[in-house]
Amino acid sequence: MDDEQKDHLKSYGIAFWVLKNGEEVDWLLNYRGGSFMMKYGQKVEEECKIRGVSYEVIADAKANEIITEVSDPSVNMDLVKLEKAPAWRFTPQKQAALG
Repeated sequence: MDDEQKDHLKSYGIAFWVLKNGEEVDWLLNYRGGSFMMKYGQKVEEECKIRGVSYEVIADAKANEIITEVSDPSVNMDLVKLEKAPAWRFTPQKQAALG
């Protein structure tokens, strides 16, 4: 995500959607401001268009270049492989009475 991505939070939604559909996502920390990389699929591309998320389709060779770049210990970048969607639970907290 960089200046090309207009709404960064929407890209997190796509990553979550991909994980919920059983695919893996690579989170590229500090690469272009923090990006996600995943296998190409027509459904993913359609979902990006529906949600207004900027994306690029890249060749496998380019994906390997990116992985090499972010894995270099001399740069402040890293790759985190996400394998499943997190389980979310909202638990409301009791409000303390003041006064």
